[in-house]
Amino acid sequence: AVVSTQSTGEVVLDVPATSDVNEVDLNAHCLFDVLKIPNCKDTEFMYNTMPWNSTLRRFILNVNTMQHKIEDFPQSWTPVDTLVEFPMINPAYYGKSYCFAYFQQWQYSTNNMFLMKYDLCTGKAISWREKNKNVLEPIFAADPSGKSEDDGVIMAQVYDSSDASTELLVWDAKDLTVLARFDNLVKVPFTIHGWWFAD
Repeated sequence: AVVSTQSTGEVVLDVPATSDVNEVDLNAHCLFDVLKIPNCKDTEFMYNTMPWNSTLRRFILNVNTMQHKIEDFPQSWTPVDTLVEFPMINPAYYGKSYCFAYFQQWQYSTNNMFLMKYDLCTGKAISWREKNKNVLEPIFAADPSGKSEDDGVIMAQVYDSSDASTELLVWDAKDLTVLARFDNLVKVPFTIHGWWFAD
């Protein structure tokens, strides 16, 4: 989740969410059921159990009035039947108004994971994808001399399902152009989290 506190006394929380919480029958399935090995191997179970269409949702709480609002951003990305997860923004914008967020996009029907940039100010999305390449959690590293919010790079481990190899890819944060690829030299399985330390 990405948290922003605005000068109006509002706490803003932006999260990837399913478009309708009622799509998940919590009486029939625990959300952690999808992590059980037999279920992970059962494509039909996974596809029929999980809601494979996400939205980006903003929760706004005014701490002075205790009033709240919930807003959904336009679902402008393709393919539509994908989960968007692992939100990342430029860390310099934590607690501030921002426009750009980066996500992993997971399409279970093809079992592919993409990189997505979403502009919350315009509602537009762009994605990067390559056959057999699965992008894990995106990490933003700012350009030290950058002037714009998206001046920097996105880094992520990318798992190749065709040969179980892993690369570290670096993209331009503005347009998701690949700037560099680094072979990990060893096979790294799916991982979830990462971080960038400037020092």
